[in-house]
Amino acid sequence: MKNLLTTLVFVIMFVATAATLNQRRTLNLESDTVAKDEVVISGDKLQFDTLQLSLKTIPKAQHLYTVAKKSVGRWAKLFTVIKIEESGADGKNSYYAKHYANLTGMRFPGTGRKTTSVRSGHNYYAVFNNWHDCMLDFKYYMDVMDKKFEAKYGRPAKDEYEMVNFMFGSFNIYGKWKSDVTWLLNHFSYY
Repeated sequence: MKNLLTTLVFVIMFVATAATLNQRRTLNLESDTVAKDEVVISGDKLQFDTLQLSLKTIPKAQHLYTVAKKSVGRWAKLFTVIKIEESGADGKNSYYAKHYANLTGMRFPGTGRKTTSVRSGHNYYAVFNNWHDCMLDFKYYMDVMDKKFEAKYGRPAKDEYEMVNFMFGSFNIYGKWKSDVTWLLNHFSYY
């Protein structure tokens, strides 16, 4: 009887210890894979902070802006307004946005610029695997524009308006584009 009681106590302690270790391991795995300040991509899903977004579906502008603050950085607001101008507002996305995941009208770059695009589509528009790749490509483009601006003026651009004036003619040649983007910047209300 004493041996049976000792064995039973040992088994209970073993099961309790194993359950505790398994719970700790699960908690550590969860905290390691989902950092609040990091964009995590797993399969066709993107997770950032409290957002979980499909990479196959173009999110609303507010969600794009939230992710762009991390992925694009300083030019997140500019990315969002150019997305609205180039590929439409929420739910009214252009052909290139839907079929090329090209939200900002990016052209396939020549040599010398880092890109996330996978190929050139119709009229040399860049084709991306998903909308987040387009966002990263826009960041690479803006890194080049920042360097060109500083080389020309000896200082960084003050704000989005100054950068739009600088980009006008190379990113887009139409005056309507410039006035629309400026209007969108003036009426930007995302947080």
